[in-house]
Amino acid sequence: MYYAAMRPTEVIHLRLDQCHLPDNGWGLVNLSGGVVTSGKQWTDDGAVHEVHSLKRRAATATRQVPIPPQFVRMLKAHIERFGVAPDGLLFRNMAGNYGGVAAYGMTSARARELA
Repeated sequence: MYYAAMRPTEVIHLRLDQCHLPDNGWGLVNLSGGVVTSGKQWTDDGAVHEVHSLKRRAATATRQVPIPPQFVRMLKAHIERFGVAPDGLLFRNMAGNYGGVAAYGMTSARARELA
């Protein structure tokens, strides 16, 4: 997340087709939005999550972010280990759905303790 200056909601929404992951050198992610956990009572369709456009950008805007070789390798290793959801989602929970921002917070807190 830090390598690409991504917000947690953008990470949760990241799909394989948004990533250019070359064998060597820099890659690219083309961010198109983020996933917000609103709760069923607050969404139009009764879903827990809503996909929003990028923060402070037009609904169809994208943000191309160059990613360094080490992040390319990390994403490739993640895909190798965990695979990709049928819809292309890279990061998902045990049920195959969007992960929660709270899970990111818990994981990063544990990582900071170890570091």
